[in-house]
Parts: sequence; C-alpha cells; structure tokens
Amino acid sequence: MTDMQKSQFEYKDHLQLDKILEAQVPLSNHPEEYFFIIVHQAYELWFKTLILDLERVIARLEKNELPEAIWLMRRAGRIIDVAEKQLEVLTMLTPGDFHEFRPHLKEASGLQSRQFRKIELLGGLYETAGEDYAKRIDTHWPGLRAEVKITLHQALLGVLDRRGVSLLDIYQQRWQHFELFSLCEACVEFDAKVITWRQNHVRMVERMIGSRARGTGGTYGARYLLATTTHRFFPELWEVRNELTEAGGGYVYKG
Repeated sequence: MTDMQKSQFEYKDHLQLDKILEAQVPLSNHPEEYFFIIVHQAYELWFKTLILDLERVIARLEKNELPEAIWLMRRAGRIIDVAEKQLEVLTMLTPGDFHEFRPHLKEASGLQSRQFRKIELLGGLYETAGEDYAKRIDTHWPGLRAEVKITLHQALLGVLDRRGVSLLDIYQQRWQHFELFSLCEACVEFDAKVITWRQNHVRMVERMIGSRARGTGGTYGARYLLATTTHRFFPELWEVRNELTEAGGGYVYKG
C-alpha cells in the first residue's frame, strides 16, 4: 500500500464515509429526493456541532472561563450563517419536484428534529419563550428538558451576577468591562442570527408549499414558523438597548 493509499484509507475511516455516504435512503424514485435528504442530513450534522459547542460554552461560563466561551459563541454564530446559506441551496429544489415526492414523506417533518429542540433548550427558550412553548416541549419531547441541567441563558446571567455588574453598566462602560461586553455581544449576535434564520426559513417554506398549506408535521407550516420568529434566547440583551436609548435621553414606548 502506497503512502497515498494509506492516507486515503485513514481519511475515509476517520470520517466513517462508508456509513455517511450510504445513509441516503429515498422513499421514492424521484432523483430530487436525494438532494432533499442530503441537505437535511447536513443540517443535523451542524446541529450536533452546535449542541457540543453550546454545552462547552455553558461549562466554561460556569467556571468563569470567558475567553473560550466567547470564541465558541462566535463560532456558533458562524455555524448559523452556514445553516442560513443552506436555505438558499434548498430553494433550488423546485416546488413541482418537491410535491412529486412529498406524499412519500407522510408525517415526517423537520419539526421532529430532536437536536434542534435541544439547541432551543440549551439556549434557554424553555425559560424565555412562554408557557405554551414549555408545554409543547414537555408534551412532544418528554425527558428532553431533563437533559439540559443549565441553559446558556442561565449561565450568562450567573456570570453577570457573580461579577456584580448590570447589563446597562456593561454597555455604558464597555471598554472597562470589555470581556463581559464581548460575551454579551457574541450571545446577542447568535440570537440575532437564529432569528434571521427562522425568518428566512418561513420564506423558504412559503416558496416551497405556500403560506397557507399544512406542513407534513401537522402544523400550518409557514404560519407556525412565523410565530417562532419572536423567540429570544436572551431577552435581557435586547431590553438593555431600550435602557441605553432611555438613558441617552431618547423616548421608549412603555407597555
């Protein structure tokens, strides 16, 4: 075996390419179903990476090790950028092609992605998205909440509490509190990117099946997804913008 053959074998073995490249099992004979499957499998691989990274961020924050936490949060934002770009790729599946194999999917839906729900829980939506969201998670994903002992939202607030500084002080005195400021901005940037991804996901669904169509998962696809665009992992980081405006003499609507 030559050195080239050996390196190729190790690469394939390390990445388990035999398993990955044989993991596409279409339910129809439509050639576009391969495209649909591969794009969604790529999403799930990125979701796995996000889960691992967010768990590392939480662990670092609990130990007050902020530099690594900040770096990983910034990387999480880059991963969401990739996920958003994949929506553009998915729009290259024509609505006509999709509807030719969609009946074979039956009730299978991206809403059933356990990994995406875990990302939401790790971020803290169970605490911030309202009672209806929490009930839906407990109903459809029993046991998942118990897997998340500490959320990113809780971990961030814990750091601020231990440092004894308010968000308003951090943002007004950002160069004196630059590490905390950088952490907060990395978190709000991740939040903003997820919001943008959700909004573009709505547009993609409307483009694929229409704005009033029922999704394969049983919800009114685009309408349900639109409701999720109001979710925030870090509502405090958004609210401090209002406080800054008010402190600077600007008017902020109440209620």
